[in-house]
Amino acid sequence: MKKYGMWIVAGLSCWLMACSKKDDPAPHPGGDNGYDIPGAIIFDWATEGILKIDLETGTRSTVLPDNTARYGWDISRDGKKILQSTEDPDDLDANIYTYSNISDGTVVTQFKYYPAGSTDITNGYLSPDETMIAVQPDFDNGIVILDMHGKILYNLTGFGGKQFGHGTQIAWLPDNSLLFTIDKSIYRTNTDFTKATLIKTLNFESWGDMSVSFDGKKIAFDGGNHIWMMNSDGTGLVQVTSSDSQEKVSAFSPDGKYLLIGTDWHVTGPFGSLWYLAIIPADGKECNVNKGADKNVIFIKDTKDGGGQACSGYMCWR
Repeated sequence: MKKYGMWIVAGLSCWLMACSKKDDPAPHPGGDNGYDIPGAIIFDWATEGILKIDLETGTRSTVLPDNTARYGWDISRDGKKILQSTEDPDDLDANIYTYSNISDGTVVTQFKYYPAGSTDITNGYLSPDETMIAVQPDFDNGIVILDMHGKILYNLTGFGGKQFGHGTQIAWLPDNSLLFTIDKSIYRTNTDFTKATLIKTLNFESWGDMSVSFDGKKIAFDGGNHIWMMNSDGTGLVQVTSSDSQEKVSAFSPDGKYLLIGTDWHVTGPFGSLWYLAIIPADGKECNVNKGADKNVIFIKDTKDGGGQACSGYMCWR
């Protein structure tokens, strides 16, 4: 049996009091109770679990409580269903994938997935039409595409003589093709995953956290210390954030007009990091995300104490 998962929650837990910024976030356009922006942002925060903020009302709620057995999650494009990968307490070689309705928790489908090799922690992302799951590559597995019952449809091991693995990023496009990365390049597959074309080779020393707009027209990622954006054909690369600190992680609004970003990113321990949530226009213009520097930056408030809302894991906008 194999079980190498290591859960480091104490480091984040000790930050719960210290990590909430007490200085007031920049003014937002929705008054005290909301942001006048459609949709909701959903995100991991330390030991509080998967949280949701309704951007029209500013209301914060819990989607799912914290669960140290949960490896990862994703939300359907309509925001109504959640996919989770968790450990199986009765089968240490298996992951349990559960697709359920958020409103009442009813299970739509559930199956066991056995990753190859010594890896026993996997995470999957829903295709836009909710018919497939792309499992994030790891040290022992490439890009594995499952149907919603756990059948392996495609097992992509590499491209151009290079193997997929830990560090390979993936993102769905609206036609159910995929973006993937190898080294410093981004590629796009066709819909049956038999071919791929180069989109862009980047010149950053470090970069990552690739995200795609719902319509597939824009790609965002962090490069160096800041967030960059470009067209999905690789043209029009522009820097869209600047600051005295570091920005990482991004997610587009469903209408593609805004970008949720992580500001003031910093390490909290050997395996942890956190950042503070902010929203900028996805118009290709550079925003200074230092506090009070740019009126176009909307900082999300922690409704518990009025400080900045922190995040420590996956985030999306639905």
